[in-house]
Amino acid sequence: MRTPLLTIPGLLLVLAAGAGPASGGQVSADYAAWFIGIPIGRGTLTAHVDGTSYRTEVSGRVTGIAALFVGGSGTAEANGRLAGTAPVPAQFRVEVRSGGKVETTRMAMADGNVRSVERNPDKPPHPRATPVLPEHLRGVLDPLSAGVFIAGGTGPVTGPAACERRTRIYNGVYRFDLIYSFVATRRVEIAGYKGDAAICSVRFEPIAGFRADRSDIQSARRRSAELTLVPVAGSRALIPARVSLSTGYGHGLLEATRLDLDPARPAARPPARRASAD
Repeated sequence: MRTPLLTIPGLLLVLAAGAGPASGGQVSADYAAWFIGIPIGRGTLTAHVDGTSYRTEVSGRVTGIAALFVGGSGTAEANGRLAGTAPVPAQFRVEVRSGGKVETTRMAMADGNVRSVERNPDKPPHPRATPVLPEHLRGVLDPLSAGVFIAGGTGPVTGPAACERRTRIYNGVYRFDLIYSFVATRRVEIAGYKGDAAICSVRFEPIAGFRADRSDIQSARRRSAELTLVPVAGSRALIPARVSLSTGYGHGLLEATRLDLDPARPAARPPARRASAD
């Protein structure tokens, strides 16, 4: 089974991407993914923001029975600067290992524009894919930088300011938008966090690099996911705690199993090792 964006390890990397604190410090989280109630993967996020710059690292791997069919693992990292509440990426790198093969993508960016893309192996686009044009590579974010959530204004951190946005994303192959809308502020209890969370709906809009005749792409356009964002202590940043979506194949869920939301507290454990396939 393929996702519209990446393989399953890559999907974990995208969905687990989140924000760091708005002042100096580090936050981290572990995630587990289920599909139709069956465990399919795990991921780890570490993010650091010092007020003017950010760095995010994510790893994910397929686990359980899913590993018998689409085993693999992936790592990704991104860094850049902050302009108010908006990330301005500088570099993005992702590596996905599956079936004994390794695929890597590196992007260099400046002022919201893609400067260079290096893919290995460098596969040509599908002949029926919508071309990615130069204008598609301006004013965009990489997938991890797109996961930096900082609520603007002075209202509640878990209010509408946490969600309302349209994010233009390029991952080295596909150009797409994610459109976030505020649903509600809701009390939640997830992975040790108990308190208010912002609930957002998320819609996927393909722009370029996709085949228009792919039924999964058209299906993804018609569906929306629900994203639960919880606040980082002492800041206006938020981090994903749960992502829920329905597909033509069934229901998928990504949920935090551990949340470290206090950047002032020393890390409870050493950084996670590089992910490997189960």
